[in-house]
Amino acid sequence: MFILAGEALFWIFLLAGVCARYLLRWRAASTVLLVATPIIDIVIIVLTYIDLHRGAASDFSHGMAAFYVGFSIVFGPEAIARVDRRFAKKHSTAVEDAPVPDRTSSAYWLRCLTASAITIALLAVGMAIAGWSDSFWLIYWTIVALFTALVWGIVGPLRDRWRRSNVGANPE
Repeated sequence: MFILAGEALFWIFLLAGVCARYLLRWRAASTVLLVATPIIDIVIIVLTYIDLHRGAASDFSHGMAAFYVGFSIVFGPEAIARVDRRFAKKHSTAVEDAPVPDRTSSAYWLRCLTASAITIALLAVGMAIAGWSDSFWLIYWTIVALFTALVWGIVGPLRDRWRRSNVGANPE
């Protein structure tokens, strides 16, 4: 439940932040709303740990919360920047086009490794709180985090190779 509410709040605060910035010209309110997005992640994981501390056996959502927070920490700022750039381009004449980061699949894979490491650390804290016998879903999500990093490391370079071969085949 925390994860769904947190995800919804993330996007609500993000959209409210860019609307406040570019449509209403409320710079301070926009900053507060955008700064609140990582605070939502902290609240999600704290509520997850409180639930486990109160004796709840880990379930799917406890592990997913750690996974969401781990990946949100690493990829959230870029998601916010992309939404901000698109909104600025559409609703502001004073803003020049900010460059979109040009990342290779290996750079994204390193970010995925970082997100997976954060996720595994958050899951380990959850396991310490819940105890080994109540940690099935936390262990499951640890495997998911490891598998995500592995698959990302394989699929990313294959996707790059496929894109390069298609660009060469379809000159425009």
